[in-house]
Amino acid sequence: MSIDTRHDAQNPPAALDPFRIGYRYVPGVGPDGVARQVMVPLTEEDFLHPQEEDREMLTDLHTVTVNYLREAIEILHESEPEVRVFTDHRVDWQVPGIAPHGPDVVVFDNFHADWDPLRGTLPVRDLGARVMAVIEVTSEATRATDFEAKFIEYHEAGIPYYVIVDAAGPAGAEKVLAFRRSVEDYKPLPRDAQLGCFLPRVNVWLRWADDRLIATTEAGHDILTGVDLARRADAESQRADEATQVAGAEKQRADEAIVVAQAEKLRADEATQEAGAEKQRADEATERAEALARELAALKARLNDAK
Repeated sequence: MSIDTRHDAQNPPAALDPFRIGYRYVPGVGPDGVARQVMVPLTEEDFLHPQEEDREMLTDLHTVTVNYLREAIEILHESEPEVRVFTDHRVDWQVPGIAPHGPDVVVFDNFHADWDPLRGTLPVRDLGARVMAVIEVTSEATRATDFEAKFIEYHEAGIPYYVIVDAAGPAGAEKVLAFRRSVEDYKPLPRDAQLGCFLPRVNVWLRWADDRLIATTEAGHDILTGVDLARRADAESQRADEATQVAGAEKQRADEAIVVAQAEKLRADEATQEAGAEKQRADEATERAEALARELAALKARLNDAK
C-alpha cells in the first residue's frame, strides 16, 4: 500500500488525549482506595483487537456513514434473509493466529443461525456463515490501523473484499478504496468515474459525493434509507407548503382583482345611470324649450292678428 497515513505534524490529532481512541472498564482501585471498575484508555492494539463492551470515540461523520452503509445494504438485500449486516460488532473469524476484530461493517451470506442479539462476539465458522465483505470507515486517531494492520490481518483471515471509506483522509484524496483478495495480497478494484467502486457479491456501487457516502444499486439507482426518505419527504412537504402559500397568495390577488373589478363595474353602472339621468334631464329641458318656443310663436301670431 502506498497510502500516506501520517498525521499533520503541525496539528497532531488530540495527541495529549489518552482517550482519543476510546475506553474500557477494568477492575481496579479508585482514588479512595476502594475496589471498583476503572475507566482506562484504549490503545491502537485494543482498537485492532477489541474486547466486548469496549467503547470507541467516534466522530459524527463516522457514525452517520456506518449507519447509512448498514441500512443501504440491508435495503438492497431485504429479500435475502440469509444476508446479514453487522456494525461495530466483535467478530471471531476463527482463523488460527488471527484474534477477533471489530469491523465497522461486515456483510455475511449463508447466515442461517438464530443469532442471539445479546451475544457480544460472533463466531463465524461455528455459525457456518460466509463473509462477503468488510468495510471500514476511517477516523483520524485510527486511520493507520485500517490501512496497515487490518489490511494484513483481513487478508490472512480470508476476507474476500475489503473497502476503506477514508472519511478522515486528506482533502482531495480518493475517499472510497475497494480491494479484492488475491493469493498474495489485496488488489484494487476498478473504479467508474460516475458510480465509484463496485463491490461484487454485495452488488453495490460506493462513491463519495457531496461530503457523504452514497450507495448505488447495480442498475445505477442511489439507495435511499429511511433518513433519506424522511428528508426527501420533508423537502417535498416544504415545497408543497410553499406551493400552497404561492397558490394562496395568487388566489388572494385574484380575489382582490375580482373585488376591484366589481367596484369598477359598480362605478361604471353608477356612471351609466348618472349619464342616463343627465340625458333624461337634457331631453326634458329640450322638450320644455320646444314648448316655450311654440307658446312664443302662438303669442306672436295672436299679436299680429290683433293689429
